[in-house]
Amino acid sequence: MEKQTDKIIEKAVLKIVEMFSPSKVIEYNTKYDMEGELTSFKLCIIGRIEDKRKMLTRIYDEVDSDIPYDVMFYTDEQFEELKNESTAFASRINQKGRVRYGK
Repeated sequence: MEKQTDKIIEKAVLKIVEMFSPSKVIEYNTKYDMEGELTSFKLCIIGRIEDKRKMLTRIYDEVDSDIPYDVMFYTDEQFEELKNESTAFASRINQKGRVRYGK
């Protein structure tokens, strides 16, 4: 199951990287059903963000996945500023998320 889950998420990450060349993609808040099957996942895209609405539209139009997913964005500067702030959501993503692309 883990390998199949990784393939599904990795496919989405690779397409996003190909489309936007982000500096980092972090998987967070991954959900599984009672049998351990992946039911949804979320990705945080960090990098040069010019128009969130256009990026979001392109991702949902062009990144196919049999599993529901969601994405959120931070610029590099925003993420750097917020990742160590204990009350910021970026901090939670930084601490508990899994880096799928970048460092």
